[in-house]
Amino acid sequence: MLRAGWGSWRACLLWGLATLIVSQGFALFMPGALAHPIPGAHIQNPVLAFEFARTAAHLDAVFGVVGDPLRDGRIAGMIQGNLFDYLFMVVYGSFVLAFFGASAAATGNPRWWLAGWLGPLAAGSDAIENALLLSINGDMATPQPELSGLPLPVWIKFVALAVACGLAAWALGRQRAWLPALLCLPPALAIWFGVAAPLRHGEAAVGTIAIAWIAMLGWAAWRTWRDRKAAISPR
Repeated sequence: MLRAGWGSWRACLLWGLATLIVSQGFALFMPGALAHPIPGAHIQNPVLAFEFARTAAHLDAVFGVVGDPLRDGRIAGMIQGNLFDYLFMVVYGSFVLAFFGASAAATGNPRWWLAGWLGPLAAGSDAIENALLLSINGDMATPQPELSGLPLPVWIKFVALAVACGLAAWALGRQRAWLPALLCLPPALAIWFGVAAPLRHGEAAVGTIAIAWIAMLGWAAWRTWRDRKAAISPR
């Protein structure tokens, strides 16, 4: 069952395409911009700003202060987006798992499956993070202690995904896919700058994960096409 659903390049391609499609759905719900800039921060994405928030002032920057006519709409959109996020967790966790399942088959090394479980680990941590975010949005007047507990699941998620990208670079190198491997390597290095200073470097660090996923998806598409061509070509 595990190998059928997550152990081939075709499965990886399908989960990757699902991840890409579902990721675009967030634009239907999430606020498009911060209510106002966070002083000293280098972050424009309101979703990441919410995840990195540590104080009530950060929340005001994301949603607006009490009395802002757009505040309730931003909060409602964030709630809807975070509920939609549970679907995203399923598909991106499966994409990461399938990439390493396919790599295990391609290299003949079943230990790559162990790296694949970083995807479900990240998704599970994301689910905990989401519960905290929804709780904060449910009672904006008293966001503690949820804000205090937020950093741990947020950074378990992003570190797990970044480490998975670094291991993907290794797996791709074993398959002599040098360009995709090069594109997958930066998250494993950049994420630590994000951990150290989320509001200054977090958005840039997390952005490298998306680039790595595109490289992983591209390799899955190439391998799926190549394997299919080999299967139908005359012997």
